[in-house]
Amino acid sequence: MADDFIPPTADEALARLDMPLVEAMRTQRAVRRLHLDPVDHDLLVPLLELSLKAPTSSNSQDWSYLVIEDRAQKARLARLYRMLFRVFHPIEQRRAAGDEAALRRMRPGQWQAEHFEQLPTFVVPCYRRNLKHHPVGWPQISVSSFYGSVYPAVQNLLLSCRAVGLGASLQTLPIWMVPAARRILGLPRSVVPVCVIPIGWARGRYGPTTRAPIGEVVHVDRHGHRPFLGREFPSVVDPAD
Repeated sequence: MADDFIPPTADEALARLDMPLVEAMRTQRAVRRLHLDPVDHDLLVPLLELSLKAPTSSNSQDWSYLVIEDRAQKARLARLYRMLFRVFHPIEQRRAAGDEAALRRMRPGQWQAEHFEQLPTFVVPCYRRNLKHHPVGWPQISVSSFYGSVYPAVQNLLLSCRAVGLGASLQTLPIWMVPAARRILGLPRSVVPVCVIPIGWARGRYGPTTRAPIGEVVHVDRHGHRPFLGREFPSVVDPAD
């Protein structure tokens, strides 16, 4: 796994936060193949701090980040992850049989699963349950409010990682079995892990990404009413995308 990659200093990387927002957004992607060099705390902590500028329901700010760097702790999560990956990955492979493009898109995920405990840093965003914010139950709005209070911060972190050149991806399978994940992470019952973000210096390049035409995605007033289908609009997306 050794290579000649030399990571930038924390100051050099943080200077890249001046990247235009539109460039970060249109070139952001899930980056799963990572260099194994450690991520400097002088870089990681400012990005975590910046991510918490995101909005949260009622300004509750009941979030916390668990940063995992210990190899043994990462290995415990890796075992939990691979147990589930071995169940679901063959199903996805069968569904993609004969579709080389789909199979190719699955290979970074396979690489990540095989090298999970070797990846430099895991950030586990967590949120505290209370009467208003609860990850399960009725009314359904409680679920939306719970995850809606932490995922804006997650997206801020992913965008800031993209800007400075760190690879990152949002993973839920490693903590899918919440009780087991909570035991591994030492979390109290009131604190819920919402995802795992492996972070390290990106191997390869970012974006651009390919997405469906906006007219196919936008419905107005009711599902199925797509008045923008086939229409042309001014776009901030790079024409080369």
